[in-house]
Amino acid sequence: MLTYLDRLLADLSEIETKYVGIVDASEVHNVDPNRRGSGVVFIGAQKWGWVPALGQQEARRAECLRPFKAWMVRFRLLFPDPLPRVAKVLKGSEDHILSWLERNKGDHSISPDKEKRLARATKDVEELRMLTQLLPSDDWDVRVVTDTNVLIDDPDVAMYVDQLGKRYLVHVLPIVMREIDELKRSGRTPELRENAKRADRRLKSYRNNGDVQVGVRVAGDVFVQFEHADPKSDHLPSWLDLSVPDDRFVASVLLLQSDHPSSAVIVATGDMNMQTKLSAVGLPFIEP
Repeated sequence: MLTYLDRLLADLSEIETKYVGIVDASEVHNVDPNRRGSGVVFIGAQKWGWVPALGQQEARRAECLRPFKAWMVRFRLLFPDPLPRVAKVLKGSEDHILSWLERNKGDHSISPDKEKRLARATKDVEELRMLTQLLPSDDWDVRVVTDTNVLIDDPDVAMYVDQLGKRYLVHVLPIVMREIDELKRSGRTPELRENAKRADRRLKSYRNNGDVQVGVRVAGDVFVQFEHADPKSDHLPSWLDLSVPDDRFVASVLLLQSDHPSSAVIVATGDMNMQTKLSAVGLPFIEP
């Protein structure tokens, strides 16, 4: 199973192939407005520029630009509070790739030598890839987040050992606990209300094992931890609407992944709409 980080790196490789291919197929020409004997000097003028290319070449740039922008939003979540050196690399590589795809005027980084241009394009991507080596280690290789329906169907959070291995930490999100509370009282059917009560009793029973906000043992090397904070960030994908329960759940998992970048955060859900949204942001899921 590909983790969030695995998918990011795989997507980056696809973007790199497109980006370097675009640079390879692009031509440059001299755009320096300064001419000998003209008597006029333009300070800081751009010397080399991209030869205008419309049609298929412009479409290729657009097809690379859109996924790269979306990718950067997801990648930056791994570095919520970057140190100055990391922040500099993030901004520098992103800005340069965008400038070579958008091709606005005033770009002084364009070389007349194609090999140098290709080397620079490769370097842009490689610097982003190498940042992943700076991610902190994690006590848990695998973290699991269950959606509400999964807990309603079966509140045993130790049920994933056959799928994920014997050691993992389960996170129970605030939105899930609220939904279970609501279903206890106002579920559509008596069976749903009873199943919600069963899930509520199981979750509350974990408090007998210790501090659930720190993490307590459930069985063997399976632990559970209750989260208390709802998602809040200016860096989430713009299409996530936090007033929509499914989107709020996905946002919570994304921010949990950003808090634990070296851990594989996996969602347990059988909800097809939820699975689609998780795939859109590169989060892995299992169906119990």
